[in-house]
Amino acid sequence: MSTTNLNVEGNEVITMPPGTKIFSENNNPEIGKVTFPERKSKGLLSPLVEAFYNAENDTLSINIVAYVDLDRRNEVFQYDIFQNTYIDIDGNPQLQFFIAYNMPEQDACTFSVHELKFKANPYAFIGDFSKVKTIQTFLWDIDPIASRGTETTVQSGG
Repeated sequence: MSTTNLNVEGNEVITMPPGTKIFSENNNPEIGKVTFPERKSKGLLSPLVEAFYNAENDTLSINIVAYVDLDRRNEVFQYDIFQNTYIDIDGNPQLQFFIAYNMPEQDACTFSVHELKFKANPYAFIGDFSKVKTIQTFLWDIDPIASRGTETTVQSGG
């Protein structure tokens, strides 16, 4: 069972996602912008995710396009990636990835587009990557506590 850590920074409570931190990025450059002019929600947008298992070197690669509200000047996209393993109702180990960042919650119509590429950590997984059929990936805003995710089919080859 995974635990959620509560950290207090000033008067804010920061909630970290479950799992093991496998990657950190302090300045992921923007590759573009997207605008939804009629959007009236403060909610996060789901990431676009592709996952690929390479049998030759037993690796699971994840490519993500994330849409983040960075509509303020001089702001950079800083994030940590957490990998979590859980057991499904059939007893099979499953993978979840959390892209954790901290941005003020506000209404947004324009989002910066960021590309994230990483490999699953075999030491933070209790199964065999070749048996993973789907992964779950979430954007996780640590303050306020919010997340938005998607389930992706793992492609095989090599």
